[in-house]
Amino acid sequence: MKSAIITFFDSYPPKTGSGIVCSDFFRSWPVKKKKLFQFSKTKLNNKNIKSISIFKNNSIFKLINLPYLILVITKYLKNEKKKVVIIEGPSWIFYTFFVVFFFRVFYQNIFLIYRSHSIEYEIRKNNSNLIISILTKFFENYVVNKCNISTSVSTIEQKKFKKYYNCKTYLFPNSLDIKRLKNIKEKKFKFIPEKFIIFSGSYDYHPNKIAIDFIINKILPKIKKKNIKFVLTGNHNKKFNDKDIFNLGFVSTNKLKYLQQKSICLVVPIFEGYGTRIKILESLILGNRIISTKKGIEGIEYKNNHNILVCNSLHKMINGILKFSKVKKNTKYNLKMLENFSMIENSKKLFKYFNFKNEF
Repeated sequence: MKSAIITFFDSYPPKTGSGIVCSDFFRSWPVKKKKLFQFSKTKLNNKNIKSISIFKNNSIFKLINLPYLILVITKYLKNEKKKVVIIEGPSWIFYTFFVVFFFRVFYQNIFLIYRSHSIEYEIRKNNSNLIISILTKFFENYVVNKCNISTSVSTIEQKKFKKYYNCKTYLFPNSLDIKRLKNIKEKKFKFIPEKFIIFSGSYDYHPNKIAIDFIINKILPKIKKKNIKFVLTGNHNKKFNDKDIFNLGFVSTNKLKYLQQKSICLVVPIFEGYGTRIKILESLILGNRIISTKKGIEGIEYKNNHNILVCNSLHKMINGILKFSKVKKNTKYNLKMLENFSMIENSKKLFKYFNFKNEF
């Protein structure tokens, strides 16, 4: 059996939360004959990863290269009796629709799995025009119902898929390779504040922008009186003219591990978001403390965990930061809490379910 795993962005090497999830899934999928296919501006010398070169990372060049992507996948799967195509969800749903439609019409013996990371219709409904929203709902409806298996990241989104599309999805929580993160050797930063809170995420993503602006405009003026700074990481180059803000841009995972462990806590004032926040899962695994809104931590069980404060009140967030700043951090891993978010274990479960559903 051969498995082709598709991401419509450069997920390897990963530079975003979605990229980390996709690359961890690719490594964890328990099949020997597997290959990752991705759109990328970077050429890779890896026999297990095929990068479809695009001139620019935008919709036009991805659409132009979609037929070629399908061509190289069909060539890879040729002469294999059992063929599986797994499509990762964090991209415009039309790309997935195009691929699923092609294989359903011309190669019906291919088993299709759609790994959703969120409900894209909700994203487009809140951030795009009416036409895009309607088209997205049509495309997503087709994808989740035509694939042999469609997944969702939480029970909340399972119910929403049922409501929107009358589709029963397989629960696959957003997960990470816990062992990989635990074994990463941290790398020190030469220049970081003595006391700081951290947020990880690109300013270019609208929900993150709202959260970052909230920290800068609402939280930072209160906590900097206690000499607490704000450290921001993510794939963006925005400059902030404030000596209390340290925008480190994209950082490697071993440097991020150091920042997570040295910070007072991760602060996630997310008021609009979709799926499970990878930044929170990563922080839990790395032993950091977390202050989040209810929306930010949606999909994660947090009750009876003293390292997690969930609140929508600015006053409680500030008090939580000040309280954490006075208490020594316990960086031990809560493995029982994290077991539901193990990419290796969840990939094995999906593989067993695939074998059960296998129609070949």
